[in-house]
Amino acid sequence: MIKNKNGATLTALFATLVLGMTFFSIANASGSQPSTVVKKATTFVGGDIHTLTFTKNGLFITGHEAGSYSSNEGLQWKSITSLKNVDIMAWATTTSGYLAGGHNGLYRSTNGGKSFTRFNFYAKTSDVHSLGANKKVVYLSSPQVGFLRSIDSGKSWKIVNPKFGQGFMGSMLVDPKNPLRVIAPDMQNGLVVTTDGGKSWKRFGGPGGAMSIDWNTKNPKEIIALGMGGGAITKDDGRTWSAFSAPMGASAIAFSPTGLRIYVATLVGDRASILISDDDGKHWS
Repeated sequence: MIKNKNGATLTALFATLVLGMTFFSIANASGSQPSTVVKKATTFVGGDIHTLTFTKNGLFITGHEAGSYSSNEGLQWKSITSLKNVDIMAWATTTSGYLAGGHNGLYRSTNGGKSFTRFNFYAKTSDVHSLGANKKVVYLSSPQVGFLRSIDSGKSWKIVNPKFGQGFMGSMLVDPKNPLRVIAPDMQNGLVVTTDGGKSWKRFGGPGGAMSIDWNTKNPKEIIALGMGGGAITKDDGRTWSAFSAPMGASAIAFSPTGLRIYVATLVGDRASILISDDDGKHWS
């Protein structure tokens, strides 16, 4: 008990503050178990956010100047030293590891994303704007050469369509049951889809100026997209779409591994943080 000058009794609530802690607990008035309040974590990415990706090794985020990963869904981040000043714009998971592409070329990780190494992948091509994979089959788009395909996890490449793919940006979705079917974010046409491995394409819907897409791995017919025109979700494989308001500064989106939650990466200054929605983008926290 603490008494004020007038003798009134005030109830004091004490909280233990420890330097460097990520969270703290407060017991509620009913005496039940304390709830956990988590501080908002941010990570440096530079002037833009390009990818937000869940893998078996954690949640990865890349931006204009840096990349980081989190083992607890964005509550804490660890920077990836080898992606400093690399500007990664797209991501793919293959049977041989992770591929990350950007303005400085194509990078590979074989140690779960802890480090990446640049390698020459097709002639003198050095600009990668979009990637997607299904096991050993990998697709890549570059404004320099168009749309490419690899059938050996990115070791060798062949041009599929030199006249399409220059406007793609971000990670592509490759159908887990049909590697010839690919859905890509296209800055000019919204989302586009191919069923012949990239030889021909048609519009798939979604927001204009598409930059980031993902699907529910538990139900691939459920797809989310984020673009210059806001956010949108389809639950019937693109036949119908519902728009939603994305948080300010959001430019990358992902489904949780369970498929029950949507994550977006938002940018404030040169740092990114994660917001979540449990109701298809209607509310964010």
